[in-house]
Amino acid sequence: EQALILLYRIRDDARQRLAQLKQVQRLQTYDDLIEEVANALEGPYGETLAHNLRGQYAVALVDEFQDTDARQWSIFRRVFADSEAADAGVPALFLIGDPKQAIYGFRGGDVHTYLAAKAEAIEAPPLVHNFRSRPSVLRAIEALYTQAGDQAFVDEGIRFQPVQPGAGNAD
Repeated sequence: EQALILLYRIRDDARQRLAQLKQVQRLQTYDDLIEEVANALEGPYGETLAHNLRGQYAVALVDEFQDTDARQWSIFRRVFADSEAADAGVPALFLIGDPKQAIYGFRGGDVHTYLAAKAEAIEAPPLVHNFRSRPSVLRAIEALYTQAGDQAFVDEGIRFQPVQPGAGNAD
């Protein structure tokens, strides 16, 4: 138990020292930038900031959305999905991703954030062709998931979508 307490103290001390070092050297990580923007959007001038960002960037396209975490989603949602243009039916936010890849936590994947965003979004038709894989690989993958059934991905919000091979792909 003492070792665990010491470990937590060392961790907390390291966090404080890192924060001080970054402040002195005027450095920010990508995580710091995300945190600061999210905090600013939640602050007293959040509406002004959201409006200015929306004015500067009329449309946002988030590729590899499955790697987006809840904090990043809150930013995109506030600036682009909760805007006057979105209320008027003008799409301003496009999310592209594959929930089956959100299992990669080391890349920041968060399947719950993906599914929450999907529940709010107007779903576009899925891509029907795969230009990267050979036809026999696509058939094998489809057979695997067909055999696994509806519970292949545990969560009912994630489904396997079979695809056709792209033009020019041969075994």
